[in-house]
Amino acid sequence: MNDKMPEYILSVENINKSFPGVKALDEVSINVRQGTVHGIVGENGAGKSTLMKILSGVHTKDSGTITFDGKVVKSTTPHKSMEMGLSIIYQELNIVNTMTVGENIFLGRFRELKGMKGTHARARELLDSIGSKLDTWTMVGDLSVSEKQMVEIAKALSFDSKLIIMDEPSSSLTDDEMKHLGKIIFQLKDRGISIIYISHKLDEIFKFCDFVTVMRDGKVIDTKPIGEITRGEMIAKMVGRSIENEFPERPRNVGDTLMEVRSINTKKLKDVSFTLKKGEILGFVGLVGAGRTEIVRAIFGADKTFGHEILINGKPVKIKEPGDAKAAGISFVPEDRKLQGLILPFSVETNISMASLDKLTTKLGFLRKGNEREIAERQIKALNIKTPSAKTRAESLSGGNQQKCIVGRWLELEPSILIMDEPTRGIDVGAKYEIYLLMKDIVNKGGSVILISSELPEVLNMSNRVLTICDGRITGEFDPEKASTHEIMEKAFEFADKGTAS
Repeated sequence: MNDKMPEYILSVENINKSFPGVKALDEVSINVRQGTVHGIVGENGAGKSTLMKILSGVHTKDSGTITFDGKVVKSTTPHKSMEMGLSIIYQELNIVNTMTVGENIFLGRFRELKGMKGTHARARELLDSIGSKLDTWTMVGDLSVSEKQMVEIAKALSFDSKLIIMDEPSSSLTDDEMKHLGKIIFQLKDRGISIIYISHKLDEIFKFCDFVTVMRDGKVIDTKPIGEITRGEMIAKMVGRSIENEFPERPRNVGDTLMEVRSINTKKLKDVSFTLKKGEILGFVGLVGAGRTEIVRAIFGADKTFGHEILINGKPVKIKEPGDAKAAGISFVPEDRKLQGLILPFSVETNISMASLDKLTTKLGFLRKGNEREIAERQIKALNIKTPSAKTRAESLSGGNQQKCIVGRWLELEPSILIMDEPTRGIDVGAKYEIYLLMKDIVNKGGSVILISSELPEVLNMSNRVLTICDGRITGEFDPEKASTHEIMEKAFEFADKGTAS
């Protein structure tokens, strides 16, 4: 009898998976060592999610071999995979908001823990083991995203997980929350638990991972120890070509003032005033919750304001609802494309054309389908949206292509001002570059862009001017080519620890 622990907690050999018209995985092989953090990177559509869904039992493989903890896995289900010690924490967290923390951790297993008292006692032990002070009786719907992730990690540990898959765990986290997650990752690793870490944020891959696998078009391109690959090499392997810089050259077409915003006040905002110039990308920098999104929602007429004035080309415009903003030449790409930007079960065609419905309907209210198709095909071609057809449901597209659908919807209106809130969140480096080029093209043609992003390098490299926002007010204005990151962030934190009375 050989009790020796296998070198690899997981071995995936020659896995193939096809969907109608698409080969999602092509002879994929990956080995994950015991007690390591193994990164997986690749563009949207590279096959990462399909592979993870096969490992967790959501999909079945067409062929190939999976060996977990020394045993060949012939078939599995999500519950069986957790019972054998393989857990996955999805980007869209799999929790029940109307139940408590303890109930979520042991959902469906209350009887074996002898009711609620035993459930919450054991949940407390698990949360303590990862340094979480969450009250097990708190409703999960009242928690922040990072706190919900702690619940998911505790749930994984409740199954004595040997391998935890984390899919884009940092997409909605603040810097402080990210630091806490990093501590948990290293703590789990020290306990001998292996982690597969999937992220588009390459800084995190280099910070947390021991090994990295690069995927592209359903294939494994390379696997390396993290110390044997550079950032540039990783990007080139991901996109199949060399991108010399992650950002295009900064646009330099700034002209006269296009829009002037005077004294926006809401329950969140306090006397916000600023200008936007023609041909300018204006960046907003601030912590999550600082008021960045509230400013642009107020401008777009999506939130109630307590009196403000907007001038475009020197003339006052009244914006009480989004339709008024659209008529004034303002378009808005919201931060949550799935909840606020798209109707996922609808087609690509419908999602792209919906802002143009007033031009697509007859006097009797009938939709001109030919014109709708024409608009969709024009934007699909212009933005290089990868979709089997215009009739394909938006939910089946990759994150980057979903984002392009929203951008295409508004570009069809030829807006003079395009607001982009977290335009590259959750999309890969190649798609990010294409979004940057779109922004640059808009300002080169005389339009203007307001850019909100939690990724500071993105704002600093793409903007002509940066405004810092804290506690619902503008705290500073900077030239990103001259100001230091420290100066900018100091203003972004100006009132963060002083309370609203400062």
